[in-house]
Amino acid sequence: MKGDSTQYLLDYKHGKIKKGYSIGCDLDNHLRFKRKQLNIILGHDNVGKTYWINWYFLTLAVKHELRFCIWSGENQKGQILRDMIQMYLGKKFTEIEDSKILSTATYLEQYFDFIPNDKLYKPTELLKLFKESECDAALIDPFTGLDRSMTFEGNYNFLNEARQFVNQTGITIYINTHPNSESGRSGNLYAENHMWKGHLKPPLKDHIEGGKAFLNRCDDMFVIHRLIKHETMKYYTMVNVEKVKDLDTGGMHTRLDEPILCEFNNGLGFKINSVDPIRNTKPISNSFPTKNHIVDFNKKVEPDIVNGKELFSFSEKMKKDAFEMLKPDNETPF
Repeated sequence: MKGDSTQYLLDYKHGKIKKGYSIGCDLDNHLRFKRKQLNIILGHDNVGKTYWINWYFLTLAVKHELRFCIWSGENQKGQILRDMIQMYLGKKFTEIEDSKILSTATYLEQYFDFIPNDKLYKPTELLKLFKESECDAALIDPFTGLDRSMTFEGNYNFLNEARQFVNQTGITIYINTHPNSESGRSGNLYAENHMWKGHLKPPLKDHIEGGKAFLNRCDDMFVIHRLIKHETMKYYTMVNVEKVKDLDTGGMHTRLDEPILCEFNNGLGFKINSVDPIRNTKPISNSFPTKNHIVDFNKKVEPDIVNGKELFSFSEKMKKDAFEMLKPDNETPF
């Protein structure tokens, strides 16, 4: 429609373009959450790609109340929740009281839907489930785990469908991918004169399995890597940002051989340059209401109705007040 970009043009001229969501650390200089994006994650097997992205999603959820829908074909829901609870509370899971585990799991599940991984999904089936979840962002982990055509044309068909999906729904999709075989060969090891000599380098963006279709169609792309056999560096996850399509809304490439280093922090949530974003943004309390915050469960509760649909079941509506004390401060949406 003619004239529908007028506001954007004026906002751009006057410096009013909003930045993507930040999490409160140096990662924000390079990576921002933005709506309506198709983003690619690349990394070797066993470097902790899923673990890192779940931490990133958790931080966005507790800071901005974003909701995520996750399909993880290689990880169980219980395992993911276990790690999230430990990160959120900043305490070893085995040291957390049973009641605290249950209350925190209930709180976090407000923000995370998990698609069962007991069947093989076609890409279009996952997209349908993402839409039904009414999430802000969704994860396909990994792309190779889908029931799909293993061809260049098949990849392009899916990426075109995914692009149309994010444009129409506003949901951001993250796709976890693996590199091709070449990236794991001896030619991709650090040189003898390098301090990490003999260790496997992170894959280049061109190493992505399936070819450049992914690079051509995505908005942002970042590579996750870890030196899993190094005595000390195995505790640091490296993030290289290789593509940022819209620089105006935040983010930029990382420099060559200067990845963002994310310290494992004993599994209690990553630290970046000594900053723990979850500790800095998490609500002070993460338990059910105390005597200082009483919810009247006897009062009559009416469900919210929008377009004929109940936004909360009655039980969820009664819980809603109980979680008000747990919510972080809102930030203006992107």
